[in-house]
Amino acid sequence: MLKTYSYRLYPEASQIQCLAKTLGSVRFVYNKLLEMRIKAYRRRKESLSCFECNKRIKSILKKAYPWLGEVNSQALQMASRNLDTAYKNFFQRKEAGFPRFRKRSGRQSFQCPQNCKVDFQKQELYVPKVGWVPCVFHRRFKGEIKTVTIVKEPSGKYFAKVLVETTAVPYPVEKPILRETTVGIDLGIKTLAVCSNGMEFPNHRHLAESEKKLAKLQRNLSRKAEGSRNRAKAGIQVARIHEKIANQRKDTIEKATSMIVDDNQVDAVCMEDLNVKGMVRNRKLAKSLCDASFGSFRMRMEQKCRERGKSFVLAPRFYTSSKTCNTCKTIYRNLPLSVREWICPTCGKLVERDRNASLNLRDWACTRGLRESNVCGDEHGGRPLFEPKKPDIVEAEIVLGNAFQEAPCL
Repeated sequence: MLKTYSYRLYPEASQIQCLAKTLGSVRFVYNKLLEMRIKAYRRRKESLSCFECNKRIKSILKKAYPWLGEVNSQALQMASRNLDTAYKNFFQRKEAGFPRFRKRSGRQSFQCPQNCKVDFQKQELYVPKVGWVPCVFHRRFKGEIKTVTIVKEPSGKYFAKVLVETTAVPYPVEKPILRETTVGIDLGIKTLAVCSNGMEFPNHRHLAESEKKLAKLQRNLSRKAEGSRNRAKAGIQVARIHEKIANQRKDTIEKATSMIVDDNQVDAVCMEDLNVKGMVRNRKLAKSLCDASFGSFRMRMEQKCRERGKSFVLAPRFYTSSKTCNTCKTIYRNLPLSVREWICPTCGKLVERDRNASLNLRDWACTRGLRESNVCGDEHGGRPLFEPKKPDIVEAEIVLGNAFQEAPCL
């Protein structure tokens, strides 16, 4: 089992210079090999493999540029392997595009596959050709170190991503899906998550809160001359704001998901399979959707459910959870997104959109679990825990007209 641990590095001035030299050399080798592969294919229709690129690093690049011998040779070979992986992802028609040349700005990294050591007592990490770098080990790990990736963020901070091979621990057995212990979660922009058990998590809109300060720093950055030190300092200030927003968003998601999964009364979680990639194409909602980070919320929720032995269910993408009345199961077509509450003319109940969607997701998970496990024996009196009712389809325009007449405040 492979697991990655991230630690903060605090290198000294001489070590920062050595790390910068390694980062620059790895970027230089990556770009040179990419140029060689492009030219080889254009001239001779030849595709260079990873082993051929490693040979050219030693036979061509190191002879033409002797300063490449001052850095770790395995880090240069890992650049060749990463380039080969980028080519494979492109030809296998994955979401990655054609490999691009690396820039000096932005996030930079290099990998060390061997000769890395850890000293938990002295709080140090050994990196080849760099030495023992001070590191904060907020938690220890057990296992064999496979790869250490040194990352330099745009804000100037250094991190070490330690890939460790540990003994495989099987996940706990998932608990059965029951109506009393199942929670439906509806994600939204106004409220980040609304749960069927009454829990709500507000959307703090971290990007919107820091937008004015970010715009001011970006204006200062645009006034600085290209290549100057003042421009580099202004770029670091902008990067720190972006890093703070990302950390705030991550902290909100971690706390919300942990609070839901760690509840003793929750054995199963159901969410809707949202098409986030298609939703962000709406230019009016793209910024708010990205700030809410629905994809990260779903990923962390699924991971924590697996680790704690709880069931995670995804409802179909086109399931009408928001447009179906949870009481009478009447479906309202063409219901606009701006309407958050309405009165159901069939049963006369005041329907709150987000809460209603979470209840429908919970009920859908219960019917799915019963349908798969056939839980309808003597334990439950020969009857299923939840019997779905055949829905009635009603036009939203007529229903909303009646609702607004009965409740003009809506």
